[in-house]
Amino acid sequence: MSDTKGYRNSDAECGKQTLNEMTVGVTDDHYEKKTLSKRILRVIWDSLDKTPEERKFIRKVDAWIMSYVCVAYLVKYLDQTNVVNAYVSGMKEDLRMSGNDYNLLQTWFTVGYVLGNLPSQIIMTKIRPSIWLPTLELIWGALVMVMASAKNVKTLYALRFFIGFLEASAYPGIITLLGNWYTPEELGKRSCIFIASSSIAQMFSGYLQAGLYSGMNGKHGLAAWQWLFIFDGIISIPIALFGYFAVPDSPVNSKARWLKPEQKAMAIARMERCGRKPPGKLTWKVFRDILSTWPVYLFGIIFASQLIGNRIYNYFAIYLKSTKRYTVEEVNIIPTAGFGFQVGMALIYAWLSDGFKTRPPFIALAASISAIGCIILSIYPEHNHTAMMAGWILTYAQAGASALMLSYLQELLTFSTEQRLVTIGIIETFGFAMNAWVILLAYNSGQAPKFDVGYEIALMFFLLEAVGIIVIWFCAKKWPPKPRD
Repeated sequence: MSDTKGYRNSDAECGKQTLNEMTVGVTDDHYEKKTLSKRILRVIWDSLDKTPEERKFIRKVDAWIMSYVCVAYLVKYLDQTNVVNAYVSGMKEDLRMSGNDYNLLQTWFTVGYVLGNLPSQIIMTKIRPSIWLPTLELIWGALVMVMASAKNVKTLYALRFFIGFLEASAYPGIITLLGNWYTPEELGKRSCIFIASSSIAQMFSGYLQAGLYSGMNGKHGLAAWQWLFIFDGIISIPIALFGYFAVPDSPVNSKARWLKPEQKAMAIARMERCGRKPPGKLTWKVFRDILSTWPVYLFGIIFASQLIGNRIYNYFAIYLKSTKRYTVEEVNIIPTAGFGFQVGMALIYAWLSDGFKTRPPFIALAASISAIGCIILSIYPEHNHTAMMAGWILTYAQAGASALMLSYLQELLTFSTEQRLVTIGIIETFGFAMNAWVILLAYNSGQAPKFDVGYEIALMFFLLEAVGIIVIWFCAKKWPPKPRD
């Protein structure tokens, strides 16, 4: 306990200062001023200016939590997005897919995701995340392997629905988990590192499918796209088993064996200083408080906007295939450049937002860069292939900042675990519900490579996101959320 007490004295009022600076812009006169060197160290990496005891604690938490969430989300994204690589690598022809069949695969996944999202968040108030999250990953990994046996697209529709229903637990559950263990000055970097793992997953999926197409196509009577589903499902198993040990639930009820008693006490003290309340009872009052304040509505709009906007880059590979310029391997590999750009931008947004102690400007910047890409695609300079490729790559820019949006929300709702958990579930449900039907109108894969409506819709939603996050920034200063009696 002496370590925890010393940590309290060394950084008094840190939670109040961090929350105010990052969400409202108000500093606290009682906040202990840090030297310039420590401020620089904090920007480089947020634990470098802390006490040796706390640095050791953060390293341990990073080693377990971040290693699990990044790899688990990488595998989750492999399982979510592998259909596009399968589609352009023979699945379309083998299952006689046409018209909107590809979009319906996305829509059935999204319908399952919408239905599973909020219930999963509520169930996590009753069942420990360390049990709930890895168990669902095991089940959906098995279903991904079953996709390899599908004989028609209708079977894939059913499997995609249930995979989406189960995978709905991952993103909001992990974001909630990170908010339970990291302070606001630590959350931005880790949220963006976590979301970057999804980009790496999509890069890996492209390389994996290209390799399978050249080396495994036809082996043991299975096509390369079938091997992709089998490999992705197998990868899920050891990661899920690791999750049973790695996920520490929340500081007040953690049973993680890798945490010492004094480290659990430090974790609780860190959250207390940052105003993070321990989990309480989920009551109807929580829902009433959520629905009677502005964050759930405004964040719902911009979260849906970024989801619909980001949908555009899922059609890059389809565009490449339709041009008939590239081999199957190249169609799978070229989009990985966009995901590499996404990873780089995610890390830039993370360090800048933590360094300047503000989220909204960088979310708006990310949406604006993607909007420029949509403008190029809307003009459609079909005789200038370089411009078209640049437009597609720029559309990847926003996804790197998407985790900052929910980090910002968690910082605004730091006073209630239940409000954070349920609000994330609600806005995710709304966002994916909107996404489920908009893509059917915007992207008819039979119209590839020129998605006239899709390019303009993506542009509109990226601009709506950029404006919406600035509105939220104003509201956070004018009417900051606070607990109700």
